[in-house]
Amino acid sequence: MTVDANGISELELERYYNPDNSIFSSSRKVVAELNAILFLVLATNLFFLVRYLYQHFILKPIAISYKVRPSYMARFLENGWYSLYYISAFVYGCYLYSQENWTLFPTINLWLGWPIQPFNTLYRTYYLLELAFYLHCTIAIFMETKRKDFYQMLTHHFATFFLVGASYWYRYHRIGLVILWLHNAGDIFLYTAKAINYLQKESKNYVMYVTSELLFVLFVIVFFMMRLVFLPSVLVRTSLFEAFYVSTTYPQFYSTNVCLIVLLFLHMFWFYLILRIIYRKMINGSVEDIRSDSEEDEPTEKSAKNNHLEAEQTSKHQGVRSKSKQQVQSKKNN
Repeated sequence: MTVDANGISELELERYYNPDNSIFSSSRKVVAELNAILFLVLATNLFFLVRYLYQHFILKPIAISYKVRPSYMARFLENGWYSLYYISAFVYGCYLYSQENWTLFPTINLWLGWPIQPFNTLYRTYYLLELAFYLHCTIAIFMETKRKDFYQMLTHHFATFFLVGASYWYRYHRIGLVILWLHNAGDIFLYTAKAINYLQKESKNYVMYVTSELLFVLFVIVFFMMRLVFLPSVLVRTSLFEAFYVSTTYPQFYSTNVCLIVLLFLHMFWFYLILRIIYRKMINGSVEDIRSDSEEDEPTEKSAKNNHLEAEQTSKHQGVRSKSKQQVQSKKNN
C-alpha cells in the first residue's frame, strides 16, 4: 500500500471521498497494516526483554546497594521500570506534538480533515510502541505482585489497549496523542515516588524521603487536574459532541467513547484511594504503597504492637513453665 510524504495511504483518501466505514474492516486494510501488526508483536517481546535487562542489571544492583529488603524487591523493580517507560513516553509525546502543525485548542482541530490528517513514520512508531507497551502490561499484570485493585487495573489495560488500537486503526491519532500524553504525565510522578520510597525505607535517607513526598504531592495534583478535570471537560466533551458535530459517521464512535468513560470512572475510583492514603498519612504519619498489595502489605503499628505483646506473653509462659519444672525437680531431689 503506497503512502505519501505525510503518511496518508490510498485507503484514507478513499474514505475521505467516500463515507463508507467498511473500508476499515476490509482485507485491503488488514494487508496494509501487516507490517504494523508484525512490529507490534516484536515490540511487545522487546519490552519484556528490555524490562528484564533493566531490572536485573541496573535496578537490582541499586536496590542491593540501598539494602532494599527482599519483600520489597519485586515492587521496587516494577515501579522503577514503569518510571523509566513513562518518562521516555512523555518526552517522546511532547516532541511529537511540537512537530505537528495543529494545536489542541480549539479542540475542533482534533477532528477537522479526518481521516487524511498527517501521520508520519515517527508518529506511527510512537503509537505502535504505546500499543505494544499496554499489550505488555496486560500480560505482565498476571506475573507481577498481586494487588487489591487487580481487576480494576486489568480493566484499565483492556480499555486502554482498545482505545490506542482503535485510534491507530481508524486514524484518531490526534486525540489519542493527547490522551496518552496526559496519562503519562501523572504516571511519571506516581511510579518514581514509589520507587524512591522503597529505596529510602531501609536507608532512612532524608533527601529521598522528602523527594518521594514531594513527588507524591505533585502526582496528586497532576492526577486530579489531568484525569478528573482536563480529561472529562476537554477530551471527553470533544469526543462526544464536537466529533459528532463534524461527522455523524465516525467508525467506532460509541465503543471508543464508552471506553473513555470507563477510564474516567476508574480514575475516580483511584482518586478515592489516593484520598484514603492522604487521610491515613495525616492520622498515622505514614503512607502505604499506592495501589497497595493484598498479600504483602506492611504490618501496621497496631499489628506490630500485638506481635510484641504476643511475644511477651509467650516469654512469660515459658518462664512460668521453666520455674514449675525447676520446683518439681528440686522436690524430687529432696
